[in-house]
Amino acid sequence: MPRPPKTPADMEETAPLVRDLKLFGLFDTVPIRQAYRLAFLTNFYRAPLLRRIEQEHGLTRPEWTILICLSHQDGLNPRDICDFTEQPRNNVSRGAALLEAKGLITRGPDPEDARRALLHLTETGRALYARLMPLFQAREAEMLAVLSPEERAQLDHLLTRLTAELPVWR
Repeated sequence: MPRPPKTPADMEETAPLVRDLKLFGLFDTVPIRQAYRLAFLTNFYRAPLLRRIEQEHGLTRPEWTILICLSHQDGLNPRDICDFTEQPRNNVSRGAALLEAKGLITRGPDPEDARRALLHLTETGRALYARLMPLFQAREAEMLAVLSPEERAQLDHLLTRLTAELPVWR
């Protein structure tokens, strides 16, 4: 069950804890200020949820990543997932094998290239994805609650621009 969003009072109580971290000043001095903060936020957004789904559902990060990718486009091969996520091939291959053993995906031949396999979500895999994604959505809403609707739209616009230009700086 997703946690309810924090109220402004809750956020005021927890905000000083973050500011009190010994390394909080690093954000002002690190030469890669923007990238470091993006990575920091991503870690604090994602890590607690990944630990939770591993404990409660036995899914690792690569397995969850594969489920997300296949929920968007079924019938991908592991290389497609590696290319998009930058996860190592062995992690994705191991994750796919574990998902297949759990009955969450199936693996079938690629009609265009017999050397490759295509991954497909099973109904059980789709159902698990549908149960877990709301946890991530609630966490995102919690994280973005400090921003106004206009700020969230601006953030979305900026992230879209950065993402669109990935091939230029990759």
